Amino acid sequence: MSTVSPAGRRFVLLVGVIAIAGGLAVWWIVTAARAAREGFDITDEGYYLLSYRWWDSNPLALTGVQYLYGPVFEWFGYNIVALRIFRLATVVIVHLGFGYSFMRWLRGRRPGMPPTRAWEPAGMAVILAAGGMCYSWLPQSPGYNDVVLLGALTLVSCVLWMATAVDRGRPVPIWVLVLAGLVIGVMVLAKWTSVVVIGLIVVTAVVVLAGEGRRAVARGILFALGGLGLAALVVQLFVVRLNVAVPGILTVNRFIAGTSYSPAELLQLYWTSTVKLFGRTLSAHGLLLLATALAVIARWRWLRIVAAVLAVVALALSVRRVLVHDGALGGSQHTPMYAETLLAAVLVAVVAAAGAVLAGRFGVTDCSRLSRENLRTWVILALLVLLPFVQAFGTNTPLYTIGFNGFAAWAAVMIAVLTGIWATPIAARATLGLVLMGSLVVTATIAYTGLFHYPYRSVGHSQLTAPATLPALRGLRLSPQAEQNFSRLASDLRPYTEPGGRPILAFDKMAGLVLILGGRPVGEAWVAPRERERTAAGIEEVCRDGRPWDGGRPPLIILNRAISDLEINALHTCGLDFHADYEQLAAARQTIGLQVWIPKAERTVPAAG
Repeated sequence: MSTVSPAGRRFVLLVGVIAIAGGLAVWWIVTAARAAREGFDITDEGYYLLSYRWWDSNPLALTGVQYLYGPVFEWFGYNIVALRIFRLATVVIVHLGFGYSFMRWLRGRRPGMPPTRAWEPAGMAVILAAGGMCYSWLPQSPGYNDVVLLGALTLVSCVLWMATAVDRGRPVPIWVLVLAGLVIGVMVLAKWTSVVVIGLIVVTAVVVLAGEGRRAVARGILFALGGLGLAALVVQLFVVRLNVAVPGILTVNRFIAGTSYSPAELLQLYWTSTVKLFGRTLSAHGLLLLATALAVIARWRWLRIVAAVLAVVALALSVRRVLVHDGALGGSQHTPMYAETLLAAVLVAVVAAAGAVLAGRFGVTDCSRLSRENLRTWVILALLVLLPFVQAFGTNTPLYTIGFNGFAAWAAVMIAVLTGIWATPIAARATLGLVLMGSLVVTATIAYTGLFHYPYRSVGHSQLTAPATLPALRGLRLSPQAEQNFSRLASDLRPYTEPGGRPILAFDKMAGLVLILGGRPVGEAWVAPRERERTAAGIEEVCRDGRPWDGGRPPLIILNRAISDLEINALHTCGLDFHADYEQLAAARQTIGLQVWIPKAERTVPAAG
């Protein structure tokens, strides 16, 4: 009677992981590809797209992300569907690269694992499946949050290549160091607050390179600076002059300096919201964490049986909690709930790791591989634990709302722990393995429901049945009501918006309407009800040196509320008297509930009642 060797069993296990995780990854990827043709948000997504549409003629922007995605959007012929597919491709490619880099590094840290080619694909499938969190709730079009997250994962991939080279006693490839510098340049351009996560990764890289000595650290810094300089040179020569882009970004940041959160207020928000999240998670899934700890340190057979039974009960209760409290649904309204689920998953790994190390050190159980890791490995694992939270720094919402889109980093931690505690009782390994695979099911479900059932500021998939007829939205399907409203407004304004490029002011949060009508922004593309001073300052800035439009085409004005004195005074800076120079096109009920104001000199038909 033949028996399967331990190596053979592990190979079969890896193949099973590839099949399950790969299937979950394919599920969310196909869903994202299908959803790329559905829905349109005129608020945040409209702001992104409007800034990309006029990336080379409007330097007033909070960040420089328009200089990254703007040329891509232009190259695609301003096709929204194509830009969304481009985002999907970048998410998939970066997560595959991160997964390969991580598993390549981890292979050297896990000499007991079977020497099979299934090792890297298994980890890559898990990490790619975890990447579905990029589609948990944000708009489908790419933004600066994508650049920061994908840039951070790419930088970590570079660090992992460095660590692999150091572990093998080889010089770090020059291309890795140059690529790190290039990515840093792109991230800073996209969002300057990314320096926080960049700093954390750079510190980790220095610790890793220090394993080869000071010369290796100096060499790494030199080539990374070369890559950073190359990024600046490419932007300067082929995208936009930095003496144009940087002042525009600084100007907008000066606008918001007195009205946005202060650093102290942001840190307070981050701290209180994170502490509350940990409290909710411990309350909801504390029994699972306790069961994991007990399973790891269980030395006697009877205690292992008790730990296994407790783990089964705890897993069942946690699953029930997830199902009953919507802990596996996407959409912005579900972020607090699914944050509990995902945080609980990584805490299981952290508890298992701590228990295995302590149990091995005090002789409670056999010493696991994780107990024999070097400083570099622990620094890298700590980086991965912190990465989802730290890459979100700069947001004015709780960190977890943006941070958990980086769940792939936590999936990598869970892989490292699971493969590093093979000396612990099987109940501990089984618990962590089930939690890992369960978290992938959750991420895929979150992505599916976030795209199809709770898309960002849009109705669900089943209601998006009307093909868009306007050129700016070609290829998209909208709700019949939205398609009717957009087409009607475009038809009413066609005598005033053709040819394209007419300046349009849309108050508030209606940048997407400006894009749909073929217009261009006046000042910053972002117009929000809570930041009216910022909007007015932007209008005044562009009119400081004269009217930024052709003499006969002052801006159209679209309002979803009464115009304020702030906007009226800002228009005065442009030589426009709102009360004297404008009249309403028609009653709001005839213009999809919006006030549309046109220059009196351009009235082509009598005003409707």
